[in-house]
Amino acid sequence: MSRIQGPVRDLLHMLWRQPLWAVPFAAFFALIYMPTWHGLVTSYKMSLVFAFAIRCGLLAVKWWVLPPALERLEDRGYSRPTRSWIAGLYYMAGAVVGSAAAAFLNNRFVLPGSFLGSGRAIALTVFYSLIFTTLFLGINYAVVFYRQAVERARAVEQVRAELARAELRALRAQIQPHFLFNTLNTIAALITENPKAAEDTVTRLAEVFRYVLTRSGQEHAPLGEELAFVRDLLAIERLRLGERLRTDEVVESGLEGVPVPALLLQPLVENAVRYGPGSSLAGGTIRLAARREAGRLVLEVEDDGPGFDPEAAPSGTGFGLRSVRERLQALGPPHAIEVRSAPGWGTLIRLTLPLDQARDAGPKGVSS
Repeated sequence: MSRIQGPVRDLLHMLWRQPLWAVPFAAFFALIYMPTWHGLVTSYKMSLVFAFAIRCGLLAVKWWVLPPALERLEDRGYSRPTRSWIAGLYYMAGAVVGSAAAAFLNNRFVLPGSFLGSGRAIALTVFYSLIFTTLFLGINYAVVFYRQAVERARAVEQVRAELARAELRALRAQIQPHFLFNTLNTIAALITENPKAAEDTVTRLAEVFRYVLTRSGQEHAPLGEELAFVRDLLAIERLRLGERLRTDEVVESGLEGVPVPALLLQPLVENAVRYGPGSSLAGGTIRLAARREAGRLVLEVEDDGPGFDPEAAPSGTGFGLRSVRERLQALGPPHAIEVRSAPGWGTLIRLTLPLDQARDAGPKGVSS
């Protein structure tokens, strides 16, 4: 069916495209040889014959000559670039045949004797046929290459999107093992010392995993639910670290419903805890911020830990930060990430996201 639909579609396109293509050629020839209204009409008729004849030659090559020829070349082991060059030669031959047919038809019906009546006329016919052939082939190849470039760009975007989804699936599948092990150890220690706290920790851990499962099939979630999820993570970490973990949260009002990539903040917060308060006996502070800025949503995760040298790790500092960077790159502008850090200064991760209140962030009602 597709082999039938393809030629029919091309023929329908030819019915309206070729008359348009003939206009500039008609104007050119009329201006040179017959600068009158009658000359313009005659030039248009001749150009129209050339346009249809060359296009028919190209379509004949495309649908009936080239497919079996390329199949034979592939069977003989010719490389793809070589097959492309040979296909170009086939198209050129089809255009030349179409141009010769147009010259014959014009000489016979439109302007008798003007194309094949003398040696000079034949030479001019060959010359203009080459011009027609070159222009038609050039334009057709430009269209083909443009479409191929668009298809390649779409394929690249699909690969990047799939990479982002794969990273997200990996992130959802893990809830960092060290976080899980630390939480289980904390629960084990609290069972005898503080059963109530142990029970609360189990409940929070269940909420964490329930949220991950709820969001497993969704790319976005409301910012309010993401922040509630992060608060549960920090509450669990606080049971382990005690007063060493301090938090500060500044969220501009009215942003709770803004959709953000699901589980985007989790790896950043876990890194902040691990390399900030978790790496120092004196502990430290984790600061979360969300605000509007220049028509965008800005999210920040900051710690006052030892920091690092960005020049020493330009592509990220582990799976978490790398996965966030790649997800935002796959989503494209205005999604962006900025990392500010220096030894002894701490680390600030700033995310820039679109401020879109209308996007569907998935079902509501996930408790926090």
